[in-house]
Amino acid sequence: MWVVFWLYGVVLSNVLFGLILVAFNKVAPSLFGLMLLGFVAYTACMLNAVWRNADNVSDPLYGQIARFLTVAWSINAVLVSGFLFLGHLNAVALPLPLPF
Repeated sequence: MWVVFWLYGVVLSNVLFGLILVAFNKVAPSLFGLMLLGFVAYTACMLNAVWRNADNVSDPLYGQIARFLTVAWSINAVLVSGFLFLGHLNAVALPLPLPF
């Protein structure tokens, strides 16, 4: 369980998200959207893996905590990915001139 949660869930998810942030101003919106979609798909796979392995711990409380944290991370990843994509679209387009 610790390998799935800490290595694949925490470390690799943060590395992937860091790479996406580095590419924010360097790629086209379509590629950025695909990167975010891949990140959300990876997050869904990690949610499934942690959920299935949550009973593979010595104390059942740790498994429930891992499930809760992974669900919270998944919701956060989907919301942040959506807002990042909208921000990327706004960064590519010219901003509207202010009336004052």
